[in-house]
Amino acid sequence: MVSNGVVFANNFTFPFLINSCAKLSSVELGKEVHCCVIKNGYESDLFIRNSLIHFYANFGYLDCAKVLFGESSERDVVSFNTMMNCYVKHGRPSDVFCLFGEMKNSGVEFDEFTIVAMLSACSLLSDYKAGKQIHLLICKNFKSGDCNVFLKGALLDMYAKCGLMEMARRVFSSLGSKKSTTAWSSMVLGYARRGEIEIARRYFDQIFEKDLVSWTIMINGYAQMGRYTEALEIFVQMEDMGLKPDETILVAALSACARLGALGFGKRLHQQYIEDGLFDENLILTTSIVDMYAKCGSVDAAIDIFHGVQEKSKTVSLYNALIYGLAQHGLGEAVLRAFKNMESADLTPDEITFIGVLCACSHGGLVEEGKRIFDSMLDVHRIRPQVEHYCCMVDLLGRSGHVKEAYDFIKEMPFDPNSVIWRSLLGSCKIHSNIEVGVIAAERLLKVDPDHGARYVVLSNMLTDANRWEDAGRVRKLMEAKGISKPHGWSCIEANGTLHRFQASDKSHPQTKEIDIMLEDIAARLKSAGYVPDTTHVSFDISEEEKGTVVTYHSEKLALAFALINLDPKATIPIVKNLRICGDCHLVFKLCSKIYRRDLVVRDTIRFHHFKNGVCSCKDFW
Repeated sequence: MVSNGVVFANNFTFPFLINSCAKLSSVELGKEVHCCVIKNGYESDLFIRNSLIHFYANFGYLDCAKVLFGESSERDVVSFNTMMNCYVKHGRPSDVFCLFGEMKNSGVEFDEFTIVAMLSACSLLSDYKAGKQIHLLICKNFKSGDCNVFLKGALLDMYAKCGLMEMARRVFSSLGSKKSTTAWSSMVLGYARRGEIEIARRYFDQIFEKDLVSWTIMINGYAQMGRYTEALEIFVQMEDMGLKPDETILVAALSACARLGALGFGKRLHQQYIEDGLFDENLILTTSIVDMYAKCGSVDAAIDIFHGVQEKSKTVSLYNALIYGLAQHGLGEAVLRAFKNMESADLTPDEITFIGVLCACSHGGLVEEGKRIFDSMLDVHRIRPQVEHYCCMVDLLGRSGHVKEAYDFIKEMPFDPNSVIWRSLLGSCKIHSNIEVGVIAAERLLKVDPDHGARYVVLSNMLTDANRWEDAGRVRKLMEAKGISKPHGWSCIEANGTLHRFQASDKSHPQTKEIDIMLEDIAARLKSAGYVPDTTHVSFDISEEEKGTVVTYHSEKLALAFALINLDPKATIPIVKNLRICGDCHLVFKLCSKIYRRDLVVRDTIRFHHFKNGVCSCKDFW
């Protein structure tokens, strides 16, 4: 049109051009059109200016949008709505309310899109009081018939995100037969956020056409509740419906794989959705993949993927994932090298980086390096150590045998120690048989966290080790009197794409008979190797023979027996445990790795244990 010279662009032409640039995702073309607007003298046109504000806001150029809005001599409701939505999109909800006040002072009448933007701001702030005020505004300014599904949907979403599910349910019911997938998803999200996952699931199951948002909510909901198996089951259901996951869902699924140690499942996600180029050079997903491989025991794969990223593209989060993975595998020296490389790349380590590095020093017994790095946080990097960093130092000192120094370190802390710090000290006291400090740690721990069964068990075991039977008995009786039970231990192993979970002495598995036969074979071979069960910490109200039976049926041993039956004889056996591995199981796994000539990998709550030819990678330091 321009090259023909017959018709010149006017104020009706430019909004179409600007919107087309937005849909083409072409910032440069949009800027060229903006230049044409100025050259042709249409920069003050209200409709064109609104289109430009929307264009720049859509691409994240908040400052450009603000300048255009601020320089507007004339503003209408579209101008204000566009800017409000821009603030919502950029996570600046307070600015939305400021803009609404300015809108009222300017005499511009608000509409339903203004209300939706304000409700979104309330959701971001979790401000249900402001949300209720907006609800009143709706009742005053919109007749029942005018309060359409769009507006009610935003109101429902606000109440659900603020946790007011009774109000959300009322709005939801008022939609009658006009309930959209978004409305159902809001109910699912509200209950999932409150931890009422079963109610969320009931709403989810009633959605006729589930979209990616609803699937994401359920997968994240189960993952946040620690129900990772269900999260992956929902993911598979989504795939069966023919839907492809987006970045958010893949991150949640990879995280669930990492927690469960589901290497096969995680590897399948990597190969199917990421290696085929669906998410080219997506560093968020790359970080999740590194984390998944490391936490599933395949640390070499994690390292390879990390090194496959160009140096200039590596982020602090990516380095943190690698450092945490190496630390869990007890590779302290490798962590220190990664930390040094990170600094050389001019990347500034954050609080999370230092937790990973200090944990690595703790697992590797690198006391002096750990002290130096802790001191460098404030002196060099200007990062004030938080309680998590102090906890790492207590663990580093105590685990290395410096129990008294660890206790003195706690006393000099700038804030009150929490249960994690006292638990760490108590664990070190148990390892090094320091009853004196251990009793102090236990007393403080039981005051801070009196209802956690594991604390009583550790104290009782420590007293038993010191032959203080009466004191140990009193701790057990106190535990019984309070109705506190020891946390249930479980172990998980993946075989042929299916996760198998075992609890101690559990007989519910379909292969229970075969597992019992394998356990007998293991027991016979261990006996020939001179093994004697360590029954020290089994309840002393039963016979020695019964104690031996109890330790035989620990969950990780059931998982081991299952793996010996079902996994390829040359495959590494990976087991994930939700508690720390006990001394007896640790000894059994060392012996079995030699007897059966199998590589075994156990991930407990503290670290990875790689068993090979009768030796563990932790060097019995855990």
